[in-house]
Amino acid sequence: MTETKEVAEEHQPQAPVTLPPVTNPHGVSSVYANNLEIATSSIDVRLLFNEIIMERGNIAVERRANVVMSIDHFRAMMQVLARSQPAQDAKTVADAKTAPDAG
Repeated sequence: MTETKEVAEEHQPQAPVTLPPVTNPHGVSSVYANNLEIATSSIDVRLLFNEIIMERGNIAVERRANVVMSIDHFRAMMQVLARSQPAQDAKTVADAKTAPDAG
C-alpha cells in the first residue's frame, strides 16, 4: 500500500508526492522526549532530544536522540509543522468538547 505524504520544498510549492511504504532496515525504535535542545552552525541544525527524569527528588537528563539536518531541510520542516499545528489545535478542542464529563 502506498501512502501520500506532504513533501516540503522551500523554493517552489509542489503537489503531494506518493512515496513508497516506510521500511525500518536498521531497527530504529521510537523514543520519548520531553525536552529539546537546538544547536545551529553555518551549514546544519542539530536537534538533541532529551528526557528529563525526576526520581526521588533528583533530576536527571538523558539523551534520547540526536538528529542533524541541513538548514534548508530544517526550514522546510518548520513550515510543515507550522501548517499542521492549527489543525491539531482544532482537533484537540473538538475532542475535548465531545469527551464525556469526568464528574
